[in-house]
Amino acid sequence: MPVKVDQPPLLSDFPSGRYAISGNVWIKVPDDTAFADLDRYMVCERPESPSNAPGGVWAVVGSKGASYTVRASKGRYTCSCPGFGWRRKCKHIEQVKKENP
Repeated sequence: MPVKVDQPPLLSDFPSGRYAISGNVWIKVPDDTAFADLDRYMVCERPESPSNAPGGVWAVVGSKGASYTVRASKGRYTCSCPGFGWRRKCKHIEQVKKENP
């Protein structure tokens, strides 16, 4: 049974083998797996956004003085900081959510 993920998966090769990857979910797959076969291992199902979900853009100053942009659209938040780029979450988004309930 495939794993449900909220980001489209990709296929990547490493010295330890071939992996299907979506966010922080990694699944080792057979070496002959093609991109078209990924639905055997992962199914992308994005969460529903509530109709009253917040939207907006905020400038947030980081702990070392750098300025980042937090955006919200249809209940999904993004941030221009490197941490969000790697982990898909960050303290700047949490700060905006706390200050703008």
